[in-house]
Amino acid sequence: NRPHLLDAIIDPAFIEPFPTLPVLLTRISDAVGQNELYEDFLDRLREAGQHELFLVGARALSGALSPAMAGESYSLIAEAILHIALGEVERRFAADHGRIAGGRIAVLGMGRLGSREMTATSDLDLIVLYDFADGSPESDGARPLDPVVYYGRLTQRLISALTVPTRRGTLYAVDMRLRPSGNKGPAATQYKGFLSYHQSAEAETWEHLALVRARVVAGDPAFMDEVSTVIHAILCRPRERKTVF
Repeated sequence: NRPHLLDAIIDPAFIEPFPTLPVLLTRISDAVGQNELYEDFLDRLREAGQHELFLVGARALSGALSPAMAGESYSLIAEAILHIALGEVERRFAADHGRIAGGRIAVLGMGRLGSREMTATSDLDLIVLYDFADGSPESDGARPLDPVVYYGRLTQRLISALTVPTRRGTLYAVDMRLRPSGNKGPAATQYKGFLSYHQSAEAETWEHLALVRARVVAGDPAFMDEVSTVIHAILCRPRERKTVF
């Protein structure tokens, strides 16, 4: 269906080691370029992502990459695409709605993405966390939004950027069921609510186990570091044993 992807096999870079995340970010960003139309951005992101995914699969089949290395490479591609997609979605969303005072966002990669064990057909298990200054008013754009609505819609835009089919196909399926509210609540999770949920007896044991594989993969750098530190503290906190009769 996409014969141009075969060009990757005759590229001299085919036999080179798989790039690090910074190199991959630069390579995909250069391939996507600057696009006035959002639809063009989605198409180019899919083309660049499919190229990189095909390259990993071909290397794995040829024996150039071990299964473990392939899993890490697939995860690096997903992380790079998430980073680029979030940046573009945030930029375009802010052009319409402005920004929230003190607003911060971080994307948690769960499951195989978090543990760097993705396959060619893995979906993305994500939790989107956001925070903002107490008493923050609506966003400062031409079409202002309440902070909760703002980050809920921004998250929906991010999910669409990754999942919606275009003339260039699709990228990933996204699963948000590991957030505290499951599939019933808002797409984005407020940071304070996330902490309260996991620091109380309300969270189930399996939800704490899911955090073992959690890894912050995109967002505001300082907030990403803070979330990583807090998750480590949550996992190190002793849990009360429950007696089953």
